[in-house]
Amino acid sequence: MNEKIVIFKNEKTGDLIHSYNAIKKIISNNVNQEIIIYLSHYNFEMKFLFESENVTIKLITEKISLIDKLRIFFYFLRKKVKKVYIFKPSFYLFILPVFFLRINFYGICVNKSSYSRPPKILRRFLTDYVVNDRGTTKIRPSIHDLHLQLIGEGGNSYKFSSFNNKTINDNKKYLFIHFNKFKFNLLNWDIDELFLIVDEIKKYFDYIILTNDLNDNETNSILSKKYSDFNTTKVKYYPNIRGKSLFELIGKAKLVLSFHGMITSIGALQNTKVLDLFNCEINSKKDFYRYKNAFHEFKPKLDNYEFTIPKKDYLTTLKKINNIIKNGRKINS
Repeated sequence: MNEKIVIFKNEKTGDLIHSYNAIKKIISNNVNQEIIIYLSHYNFEMKFLFESENVTIKLITEKISLIDKLRIFFYFLRKKVKKVYIFKPSFYLFILPVFFLRINFYGICVNKSSYSRPPKILRRFLTDYVVNDRGTTKIRPSIHDLHLQLIGEGGNSYKFSSFNNKTINDNKKYLFIHFNKFKFNLLNWDIDELFLIVDEIKKYFDYIILTNDLNDNETNSILSKKYSDFNTTKVKYYPNIRGKSLFELIGKAKLVLSFHGMITSIGALQNTKVLDLFNCEINSKKDFYRYKNAFHEFKPKLDNYEFTIPKKDYLTTLKKINNIIKNGRKINS
């Protein structure tokens, strides 16, 4: 294992999940090479997804700090690096090929009407790249498929590979709900709307597993008090759960109900049925295409993945949720 392969994926956890298949393909296709994966503090707890004898995980900042930039630069100077995959389009990472012409660099580039990342002059130093065209009004490939295309595993591979989690059994009985205060507030909802949702839909499940955003002490106190008696509420509340424990709870669920993001992506990776609340506010044609592009970029193309666009009118949204849980073709197949 003299020559090394380096992967940069120092982003949020949800973004990491969309790169899972591509990273696993690189690992499995290069078992005799040492692979270095750079993760951020946001997704470092998910490093267990890539455990292998030939894999080393390193921690760097999401917005790469000066110290991390120097460490990376001198690492490339000292080590025999064969290939580098830039799965996060960071400007600094795209400068590296200028200095290390002996290394093959592969990157995800971004085009938008207002900018190109990296500038097109830097793309000439890449061995190969694919473009995530966020400026187009046409339906474009998902970021998951672009990653596979970059490593030469393109074609019609739309689906996530199911994560092999041996702790998950087939006797799934509970609904997993995640409370995202910020996205609730965007709809002028609050924790009272969460309580109403739980009370309305828990009749469809044996019980509910409830989580919320990390380190929100005020919400933790309210939810801990509200759901202190499981025998009465049929709700198990897990404050500040993260990493592998969170991953496994989502994987064991009968259904995941959450706003679009990390939680829904983790559910998709484990082939758990998902009802995705895809929040968007469209006030112009520009808004329409922006959300349309985001939808196609990040929504997993799975047969058990439903979505709905929540409305500020809480009762309308609750009616939609009820209808999909009872009649949704994908989650009831």
